[in-house]
Amino acid sequence: MKLLSKIKNYCSVALFVGATATVTLNSCTEKIDETDLYTFTGEMMIDHFENNLEVFSSYLTILGNVHMSKRSSSTMRELLAARGNYTCFAPTNEAIQEYLDSLYTIGQLESNQLDQISDSVAEAIVFNSIIQNGESEAFPTTVFTNGPLRKTNMNDRYISTSFSNDADNNTLIYVNINSLIIEGDIEVENGYIHTVDKVISPTNSTVADLLFTADNTTFFNNLLRLTGWNEKVIDYNDEEWADRNDDIRGTLKSAKFDGMYPESRKIGYTIFVETDDVFANHNITDLESLKQWVKANANKEYEDDTSTGHATSWGDDYTNDYNWLNQFVTYHILPEILTYNTMITFANELGRTAANMGADPNAYYTDFKGNVWEYWETIGVQRRSLKITACKDKDGVVKRYINRVSVYDNAYNGNYEELYADIEGIEISATNGITDNSALNGFYYPINDILIWNTNVPNKVLNERMRYDVTAMFPEFLTNKIRQQHSDYYNWYITPDYVANIVDMSNETDFFYLVNKDYDGRDGMWMDYQIDEFNINGSFDFTMKLPPVPYTGTYEIRYGVNANNNRGMAQVYLGTNKNNLPAIGIPLDLRESSGAQKTNTGWVEDPTSGDELEIQENTKVMRNLGFMKGPKYMSFDGGTGRTFWRCFRKIIYTGTLEAGKTYYIRFKSVLEEDAEFFYDYLEFVPKSVYAGEVAEDVW
Repeated sequence: MKLLSKIKNYCSVALFVGATATVTLNSCTEKIDETDLYTFTGEMMIDHFENNLEVFSSYLTILGNVHMSKRSSSTMRELLAARGNYTCFAPTNEAIQEYLDSLYTIGQLESNQLDQISDSVAEAIVFNSIIQNGESEAFPTTVFTNGPLRKTNMNDRYISTSFSNDADNNTLIYVNINSLIIEGDIEVENGYIHTVDKVISPTNSTVADLLFTADNTTFFNNLLRLTGWNEKVIDYNDEEWADRNDDIRGTLKSAKFDGMYPESRKIGYTIFVETDDVFANHNITDLESLKQWVKANANKEYEDDTSTGHATSWGDDYTNDYNWLNQFVTYHILPEILTYNTMITFANELGRTAANMGADPNAYYTDFKGNVWEYWETIGVQRRSLKITACKDKDGVVKRYINRVSVYDNAYNGNYEELYADIEGIEISATNGITDNSALNGFYYPINDILIWNTNVPNKVLNERMRYDVTAMFPEFLTNKIRQQHSDYYNWYITPDYVANIVDMSNETDFFYLVNKDYDGRDGMWMDYQIDEFNINGSFDFTMKLPPVPYTGTYEIRYGVNANNNRGMAQVYLGTNKNNLPAIGIPLDLRESSGAQKTNTGWVEDPTSGDELEIQENTKVMRNLGFMKGPKYMSFDGGTGRTFWRCFRKIIYTGTLEAGKTYYIRFKSVLEEDAEFFYDYLEFVPKSVYAGEVAEDVW
C-alpha cells in the first residue's frame, strides 16, 4: 500500500499562513557561478532593491538570510544578483510587516520583529515570491491572464493573476486574489520585478478544504461532505515512491537519451463546482430537489449500470459508489492537477507550427486558429469521461467549455473552424473571484451550469473520433509538471512505478518521455501530435490501462505512427485481464525499411486539386491495408499530418468495447536486438464515425 502524504486543515487561520511548513526547491541550482555576478552594465534585481531601500529593505534582509536549499551555501540575495530569468513579486516593507503582524496575532510567531522570524517563515516569504523561468523569458504583466502562470514559484506552487478596475476605470492586477501589483514591469537584466502590497502566501489547504472557505459554493460543499469525497481528495505526495527512488531522483541517466528523473511523485485533483446561483437557477435548494432534477435529466444513465451489475441506489447512503449523489459528485472530479491553461495542450494544432508560434508564452493560449480540446477521465468506479474544449467567442476571447458539441467546416478544403455549437457546453471560470482557487493539491473551478453524465454525453459529446495524446492518459504528468513546456527539462526518464496506469513494465524497458522544445516538425523530423512522444528503448515490454469508451459498441483503435529506421517492431495485445492479454493482429513494424513504408501502407500524395472523391478512394485503399494517413489537424513546418508519408495511423483493433470495463494494451518487442518504440497518440473511433452515412473527415 502506498504511503501518501495527506493534509487536513479546517482552520481559517491556517489559510493565511500558507505554505510555510514545507518548502521544496525542484529547480534551483545548488551553487552559483560567481563569475556571472555583477557582470552586467544594467541593473540587476538586487541592484534595484538596494537602490530603493525605502521600499525593499525588509525584503532585501530576508533574501540575504535565506539559502537556496538546505544543501546550498548560496543565498537568495546572491541568486538574484546573478544571470538568469526571474519573475519576482517583491513585497514592500509595509507588506512584510503586515504579514508578520498577522502571524504574530494568531500565534504563528513568537515575535513580529524582522530579525526574529523563523527560517520557515523567511523561506516561505522568499520562495513564494520568485519564479525561476529557466531558459524562458521572465513574465511581464502583458502575458498575465485570469488564472495560474505557466511556471510554479520556488516553493513549487502556482501563482494566479486576475484583473479588476478601480473607480477611474484603471486596470488593477491581483496576485492570488489578495496581493495588488502596485508597480509592475520593472525590467532588470535578470528578469521582471512586480511590486506587491501583500506577501504572496498560498494556502496549505487541500482543494476540498479550500473550497469550503468560498461563500458562493456552499451547496456543492455539502455534497462533498455527504459523499465523503472531501476526505478522499487529501493526498498530495507519494512519500513511499520518493523514499524508494531517493538515489536517482533528479539525476541524469546515460542511455540513448539523457533525461531527468522526476523529483517527486505528487498527487492532485481538479474539481468543477456549480456555484449556489447555478443551483438556484434550476430551482435546486435541497437534496430532494437535486435528486428530482437528476432523475429528470439522467435517469436512464444512472439506473442502468449494466457494465458492473450494480443498480443505482436512490437512497441516502451517499458514500456508496453507486449512489446517485456519489455518481453526481464524482463526475466533477479529475485525478490530476490541471491549471486553467493545462486543461488544454496547445501545440501544433491546425496551422500552428514552430514558425508562427513565436516567443510569447501567452501566444500558446490565445493565437490558435480553431478549437482545441482534450478528453479527461473522471474519478469514480463508473469510468466516465468529459471533454474540455477551448474556443474563441465572437470577440476573440478564449473560453473553455465542458462537453461542448461543435459543428466544423470539416471538408478537405475547409479550415476546420467551428461553424456553430450544437451543444454550447458548460463554461469554466479560471478563478472564483472572491477567494484563491489554488490549493496545495489542486484547483477548483466554478462552472456556469450543472454538470451531469446524461444521454447527450455518450451519444453526442463523445460519439466522435477521440484522439488521446498518450500523456493525457497519465495523471502524474500534469500533476508533476512533466508534460510539455512546463519544465526546463525536455527529456524525462520514467521509473516503472511512477505512472499508475502503466501496470507492468519489464526491467529491460527504458521508458523516456521527450518534448520537442523547438516545436520543429518536418519530413524525417518530429511529426508528433502535441509535439511530444514516448521513446521506449531496449527489449521493451509494457502494459498500460486504456481510457474508457463512452458506450458499448464497435470501435477502431488507431495507433499514431512516425516511422524511421531507428524504430522497432512490437506485438500488440489487448483485453480485460492484464495478466493474460490475447495478441491482436500481426506485429506492428515501425521501421521505414520494412513494415512502415509507402508500398505497405498504400500512401500516395493528396491530389493538388483537393478532389474529395479521389481522396476518399485512396482512403479506402489504405484502410483495406489497415492504415490511414495522419490527421490534417496536426501541423508541421512544411505541411500537415497528411503531407508526410512517415506520419500515418495504423488500425490495430476493430471490435466490441464495453462501457465501464477496463481494457489494457501491451506492447512487446519481437526483435532480438534492443529497439526503439515510438508512442505518441491513440484514437478510439466508434463505428458511427468510421462507417457512418457521412465519410469520416480528414482532420
